[in-house]
Amino acid sequence: MFILRFLQLVIISVPIALFLWLGNQWFIPSGMFKISHMVGESSPFIDELRPETRVGSVEKSEQGESIQSLFADPVFFFLHPHRVFSKINLEVWFQNESLPLIELGALSKIHPDVYTLAPLQNRIIDDSSWNRLEKNGLVLLQRQKNYDSLDDFFANPPERNQVAIYRTSFENPYRLPTYQPIDKTQMIDVSLRGHHEFKTYIKNETLFFRFSFMDMNRDEGEDVTRLTVFNELGQPVAEVRASDDENVSDDAHVVDGLRTIELRTEGLSEGVYKVVMDAPRDIFFRKIETSQQKILFLNTLFIGDEIGYREPGQGATFYTQSQRLRFQTRHAEGIQTIHSGGSTLTIAQPYEWHTLSLDGEGLQSITLPTGDVEIVTEGGMSFSKDQFFQPDPPTLNAYTSLDEMGVDYVLARYVSPRLEGDWWVAHVEFPVSILYIDDQTWKFSFSTPGIEEMNTDWKIHQINALLYR
Repeated sequence: MFILRFLQLVIISVPIALFLWLGNQWFIPSGMFKISHMVGESSPFIDELRPETRVGSVEKSEQGESIQSLFADPVFFFLHPHRVFSKINLEVWFQNESLPLIELGALSKIHPDVYTLAPLQNRIIDDSSWNRLEKNGLVLLQRQKNYDSLDDFFANPPERNQVAIYRTSFENPYRLPTYQPIDKTQMIDVSLRGHHEFKTYIKNETLFFRFSFMDMNRDEGEDVTRLTVFNELGQPVAEVRASDDENVSDDAHVVDGLRTIELRTEGLSEGVYKVVMDAPRDIFFRKIETSQQKILFLNTLFIGDEIGYREPGQGATFYTQSQRLRFQTRHAEGIQTIHSGGSTLTIAQPYEWHTLSLDGEGLQSITLPTGDVEIVTEGGMSFSKDQFFQPDPPTLNAYTSLDEMGVDYVLARYVSPRLEGDWWVAHVEFPVSILYIDDQTWKFSFSTPGIEEMNTDWKIHQINALLYR
């Protein structure tokens, strides 16, 4: 009888316990759900690191801890939330002997992929002998100690050209004292594919841009084009949209040919404005007509092909002060040799990133004989010498030498990782609102610029996640 009663109790208790466990997993009464994941272990929430060609096999350290080497860039993983959350805090346990910079990016947008990057470790800052001040996640490095606190720094800031920044902004406004508006328009006759961002300068004039574009219908889905203007505080001050051509297929049929969208705003105060060309890869901006003199494209260019627009196609010449640029084409037609002064770079095959390093300083020109090339750099690019300007302070990157930058201060949004035994432990927080989700999946990517050039690696032991309702 006792055994029968016990079995009945077990039969009743098991589904109740399972129901309570599932309820706790879903409703999360504590408000926080924790995921712990060691490399090499299976997890319903965090996948293994990919692609396999950029990571080593999972091994055991002398202490018996799981460890995996990462030797190329980028490496990514997927996380599968089982319900809705508001923010995520990722904790990464790692070892790093030589890389100057390791960042973790959260996929925020696709077509093209856009990642929101946050630092795991910046050894340029951590290994610097400059005087260091910290407050509320901000770091100030000083070549010579001139400020006793960050409050003193912001109360009486130095000149913009004395400050380098990292993952933050320096609010001392940029001004061109001798700038005068002119009563004529200029043309940027270059095919730009998809999403781009640029900065321009306004003083006693109307902001005016007319974009000629085509919807090439090479990918499925609606292709809406939106142009937004932001002021120096990051606030939107103007916006225009162009609807889809009502062809959402991938039949490569151009319905409306060349269309135009006009951005015109009066009464803007003097300053630097950012224009976001928010468009999918199906949209090709063929020409830009503007009355603005200063136009600096930020960090990326996608020089599109000109099929369906004009034959023969043409490439582009642009100008930059960046000393390291990366190039990729996705098609055999984009294979070409790029020229910059006495330097050349051959894009030998599709879907492979190629790096061009420039020795000279100052503004340099780069010529692409044909289009269909993506360009990524830490800095700005313009399509004429006269359009080029530098509204932002110099940026700290993986190739920076502080002593050679010519600055006296570094302002950074950065918290150094803590040391736990043999492991560095870093925390990165993202609001869920910025994450792109596909089939209940988030994608995260590790960025380690220079890892292949340095022929080095870094190692991961553990990735944990705290998810908050």
